[in-house]
Amino acid sequence: MPEKKHKLPFNAERLEDDIAGPVLDSIIVHARSHGILCLPGEYSIASRHPASPVKITSTDPDNQGVYKEERLLGGPERYAVRYDIWNYRDSPAFAQIIILEDEAV
Repeated sequence: MPEKKHKLPFNAERLEDDIAGPVLDSIIVHARSHGILCLPGEYSIASRHPASPVKITSTDPDNQGVYKEERLLGGPERYAVRYDIWNYRDSPAFAQIIILEDEAV
């Protein structure tokens, strides 16, 4: 198995109060750590996952030092979608999966 390019400890909290309407998942990723957002449900080649943008906010308007990586877990017949959020900054970053209105789940 190839070595991962990111090496940060997991330190994030799910923001349950923010998960409503178009927001499918919401977390705060603490400084110099990583967290995971999950798109609800399972998908396949016949039923692909929606193109949901991941919105990241932090004290830096350009979000320098905060990276995201989409991962499809499983195989083509059945997979889940997760987003790894890597925060190399010295301050927390907030991340959300937001569903586009024309992509209702």
